[in-house]
Order: sequence, then C-alpha cells, then structure tokens
Amino acid sequence: MRTKLIPAALLATSLMTTAAMAEDGHKQCGMIASLTGDYFVQRLEGKTKDQMQQETPPEFINSEFFRIVDLAINLAFSFDESLNEDQVESQVYDSCIRNHP
Repeated sequence: MRTKLIPAALLATSLMTTAAMAEDGHKQCGMIASLTGDYFVQRLEGKTKDQMQQETPPEFINSEFFRIVDLAINLAFSFDESLNEDQVESQVYDSCIRNHP
C-alpha cells in the first residue's frame, strides 16, 4: 500500500509544479507583452531603441528584468507600424505562450 502512495504523491507534486510553472509562464508572457506594447507606443511617438535602452535604470542592468526589458524593446521594433498596441501585445503574448517551455 505504501509503495502505491509514493508514486501518487510524486504525480500530484509533479502536476502542482507543472501548474505553477505554467502560471509563472503566463505571468511572464503577460509582462513581456505589456512591456512590448508600451515600448511600441513609444516607438510610434518617435523614440529610438537607444533612447529606450538608456532610460532603463542602471540598477536593473545584469538582471533578469533587464533582459526582459531588452527583449520587449527589440520586439517593439520588429512589428509593423500599422498595428496598434493591442495587436502587438496579443501577438507577443500568443507567441510567448506557444513557445514557453
């Protein structure tokens, strides 16, 4: 009986971990999409990629957040200017979810 409980407990733990990772992935994808939308609007307003990167506070340099900001800035410059902020955010979010491990 005890040997049956161990695999069941491991399975339950694995499912909870997978669910938590998926939720974290959704949050991270949401953050990337939102930042990309914000930077896309700034791009449409005439800001350059260099200006946006220089506005990132120095305390974030070499952090995971800085890598996300840099990704969002680069993504913002990869979309056609005919799109709107919501379309950009939706495309980034959907792509992130599809490609999230």
